[in-house]
Amino acid sequence: MRVLKILEQLVDAADWQGVAAQEHAARAVAAAVRTSMPGEAAWVYCTLGNACQSQGSFSKAIECHGQDLAIAKEVGDRAGEGGAYGNLGNAYYSLGDYSKAIAYHVQGLSIAKEVSDRVGEGRAYGNLGSAYRVLGDESKAIEYHMQNLAIATEVGDRRGEGRAYGNLGCVYDSLEDYSKAIEYHAQHLAIAKEVGERAGEGRAYGNLGRAYQEGNFSKNFEYHAQHMAIATEVGDRVGEGEAYGDLGRAYQSQGDFGQAIECHTQRLEIEKEVGRARRTGTSALATCT
Repeated sequence: MRVLKILEQLVDAADWQGVAAQEHAARAVAAAVRTSMPGEAAWVYCTLGNACQSQGSFSKAIECHGQDLAIAKEVGDRAGEGGAYGNLGNAYYSLGDYSKAIAYHVQGLSIAKEVSDRVGEGRAYGNLGSAYRVLGDESKAIEYHMQNLAIATEVGDRRGEGRAYGNLGCVYDSLEDYSKAIEYHAQHLAIAKEVGERAGEGRAYGNLGRAYQEGNFSKNFEYHAQHMAIATEVGDRVGEGEAYGDLGRAYQSQGDFGQAIECHTQRLEIEKEVGRARRTGTSALATCT
């Protein structure tokens, strides 16, 4: 079907804005083939959910991933079920419902172990680590992120390795160990560049900027500006809002209140559009299969 081909091309190009633009046609196709081709329908819902997540439409993401989960259960696709649980956990994390996020990620982890999905297992550990960091349990967060890093290294998942380094950097930033945070974020940045993951590169720049805000203002501004440029380029509205907020705080610390107000106003406009979501860590979306 033409719509499915278009979606596949957009996903291959990581063009989530383009996927979101196809939402109406994609939903129509998914509804039409749900009985005859449930695997294709599940893939469409998963793909739409990931697009909605990247655009900050978290309630829509939950609805789409819920449809994906329902189909996976209907056809007995345990791996697909695990991936859907993980994606639901990411959406609830973005909405600030960390207990629900943890519950979904635990279910995803259990299934990944059951079906021997090492990549999915590592992804679940990383997502659990991000949730526990936000809850203030840094020791548990480090434990989970180190398990994620070990599995990603074992299976040769360079993107997963990069995310794990970035998430470890966020934990050490929370612990105010900025030198270690910078070290991990720099490793994330290097891997993101190596594998051509522009959204991850932008997040790494943003996290480096936050780690440098405790004294090196020139680097602070430089990294947040790079985060802003990449977030705008790839259509990452949540990242764009974060970058405006970070730049606003940086200008404020230098006494440039006019620029600070301008940046914070832009951040508020984006929050009205996509909702308030803070994503210093990196959640891993399950790949749609």
